[in-house]
Amino acid sequence: MDHSYSNTKPHQKGKHLKLNDRTTIQELHSKGYSNRAIARELNCSP
Repeated sequence: MDHSYSNTKPHQKGKHLKLNDRTTIQELHSKGYSNRAIARELNCSP
């Protein structure tokens, strides 16, 4: 599902996560975000 208001770069399907994506995941996880919420922030599959 694409959102026109999203300010994140689209995640390339089939590619590994980049270091900044992994850092974002770690930060959001420590703030209590769910896996699905983190995936929405990164524009990728949960």
